[in-house]
Amino acid sequence: MSQNVQLQTQLTSQKKKRSSTGQQKSTATELDKRTQPAFTPKRPVGKMLLFGALSLAAYGFLFFNEALVTKTFTLGGWHAAFPVMTAFLFSFVHGAFASNLLTVLGLEAKK
Repeated sequence: MSQNVQLQTQLTSQKKKRSSTGQQKSTATELDKRTQPAFTPKRPVGKMLLFGALSLAAYGFLFFNEALVTKTFTLGGWHAAFPVMTAFLFSFVHGAFASNLLTVLGLEAKK
């Protein structure tokens, strides 16, 4: 019971206080809210452009050198790791581009 009374006392003391003349005075937190601008995170436009260019270049290299890629990827042996590494590379670069694009557009996941 005494905790409820203490919490109510704290809550009422944090509200606007009236001076002896009857005017309301703002507390420090209310002044801070009025004078400080809202926090806006920087948008990663540079990262988005970099990963977008890398993604475009990787797809361009893959499609324009289709014969070389097919010949190299089908050699067998340890060359079998090339398609897996290429898939990881494309996944990382394209995923980073898509993530930064959504951040630049202002779409964020709920927390």
